[in-house]
Amino acid sequence: MPNMPVRNNGLERDLEIIEAVAAASPIPQRNGDLAIATKREKSQISRAISRLLDNGLLLRQGAGVIVGPRLYAIARYTFEAQLVTAARGEMHGLVHKLGETVHLTVLQGLEVVTIHSESPAHGFRALSWMGVTAPSYMTSSGRVLLSGLDNDQIERIYPAKKKIESAPPLCLTKTGEELIRVIEKIRHDGYSTVIEEFEPGLVGASVPVRDFNGSIVAAINVAAPKARFEPHLIPAAKEMKKAADRITHSLIASN
Repeated sequence: MPNMPVRNNGLERDLEIIEAVAAASPIPQRNGDLAIATKREKSQISRAISRLLDNGLLLRQGAGVIVGPRLYAIARYTFEAQLVTAARGEMHGLVHKLGETVHLTVLQGLEVVTIHSESPAHGFRALSWMGVTAPSYMTSSGRVLLSGLDNDQIERIYPAKKKIESAPPLCLTKTGEELIRVIEKIRHDGYSTVIEEFEPGLVGASVPVRDFNGSIVAAINVAAPKARFEPHLIPAAKEMKKAADRITHSLIASN
């Protein structure tokens, strides 16, 4: 009988760690979490994580790790590329209707990152958001993306009674408890709005994009000066919701 291949090699052990980190996303995973998930010693996990960090396959976030930039780069050619393809036409239509730059965003760990933007002729700031990350807890798109998690998961990231130290003065979600309250409203309404919480003078609205399983995989976002856009936030959100539903149907059809 021929020898069976040995599968417990270094590459497969590293992939096992990456898969455990990805499965727990967006919650950063500590060495102890990964030791339990992979049934390995913490010392082994520590050495492997160091190697994966050096290669950009994992990224340090707080006391844990999340999926790294090299894997996100690969994803841009796969599911994120599919997202952009499905969303581009609808986003262009929204730009025409709203007269503002429209963004497609996803979660990257505990932050939200823009993966595509469509702009009107005057949208000179749009390119500056491509690839830029922002805290999920205080942005409309981040809150929409977090609303896809259950409350227990959110409290693991942002404990109910603990103050979020980086929360700015105008932020309505300074604790995990406040964040869950806001997210419950987002789940009910189907959209999120913010007024000067992320940046003074800026307002924003976001809606979820779902995959064929009904999971939230992205958010459509518009952000604009308060003086110009605040009266239009809710109508814009409702228009964006229709577009997001069509993007979801496109994703379902492609699968």
